[in-house]
Amino acid sequence: MAKKVVEKTSSANKVTASSSTKKPAAKKAPAAPPAPAKKSSAKAKPAPAKKAAAAPAKKTTPVKPAPVKKAAKTVVVKPAEPVVKSPAKTAKAEKKPLVEVKPLPQVVTSAVLKPVKSILISQPKPENGKSPYIDVAAEFKIKLDWRPFTHVQGVKAADFRKQKVYIDQYQNVIFTSRVAIEQYFRICEELRVKVSENNRYFCISEAIALYLQKFIQYRKRKVTFGDGKLPKLMELILKHKEDRKFLLPCSDVRDKALVDALAKHNIQYSEAVIYQTLASDLSDLSDVKYDMLVFFNPSAIDSLYTNFPDFSQDETRLAIFGNTTADAVKAHGLNINIFAPTPENPSLVDAIRKYIIQANKKSR
Repeated sequence: MAKKVVEKTSSANKVTASSSTKKPAAKKAPAAPPAPAKKSSAKAKPAPAKKAAAAPAKKTTPVKPAPVKKAAKTVVVKPAEPVVKSPAKTAKAEKKPLVEVKPLPQVVTSAVLKPVKSILISQPKPENGKSPYIDVAAEFKIKLDWRPFTHVQGVKAADFRKQKVYIDQYQNVIFTSRVAIEQYFRICEELRVKVSENNRYFCISEAIALYLQKFIQYRKRKVTFGDGKLPKLMELILKHKEDRKFLLPCSDVRDKALVDALAKHNIQYSEAVIYQTLASDLSDLSDVKYDMLVFFNPSAIDSLYTNFPDFSQDETRLAIFGNTTADAVKAHGLNINIFAPTPENPSLVDAIRKYIIQANKKSR
């Protein structure tokens, strides 16, 4: 037994000795394992495949509720828009002056338009000889005549005093025509009223405002003007509503639209009738016929029937400016063939030109 133990120990010592002798080889062996380590890293690539497989699962899960969220947003936004915007619109609408706008009159146009070769305008010829109507007549080679159907007669100072309107008590003056400007300063001179330099003038258009230069030293801060239409003029007047009373120099024949607007907005004003509009003598036109007659005010229509009570329109075309003039035309049972202002034709000369282009296109 002792021998066997000795043999086992000796054999064990041999094994350990042999293993100790092989230690240098074992140190070189680790050089080989790095290669398998690289292979193992290369083989470990399937791990990302698991992540890639898991990634689509994460993407697909939020895709389903996404459309539901979008739909919910659109449903909420749509009703919210009118609630937010409508008060702003109503606020803007309240700031603008409410002026009653009359509907456009009915315009009668025949299926076959006859050429226009002659036109009579119911106003005096411009002093400088320049007018867009003259340019249109020259362009289409049309005979153009000017003849005022009415004339102005100033109210005498003695008659004006009976109105008990004291001009020097009004520092806000409204002008709607050049004639009103002329007659205002005329009556001031006859009454020996000194026009205050602090007066503020409200003109319906820039052309009328510039006409004031003939009578006063023009200062922009004292002269304001609109665009030729009543709503803009009322907007300017309302800005100075609290600045004392307003004076409206006018004729005995006038448009009531402005007066109605002033009363509607509780603006303190007084009318000063400083001139009269009378019918002119047109007897020399009894045997003259024109293809087109142009009217700018109802007084001209009244003058037409004052001179020619049996006037018949027949094939004569009527070009009318303004709703009040159109009302006078309707009252006499006449047809309106051309009308302004409209959104398409803000000026009457533009409307006439378009009509002539259509009527005279074959003869050109």
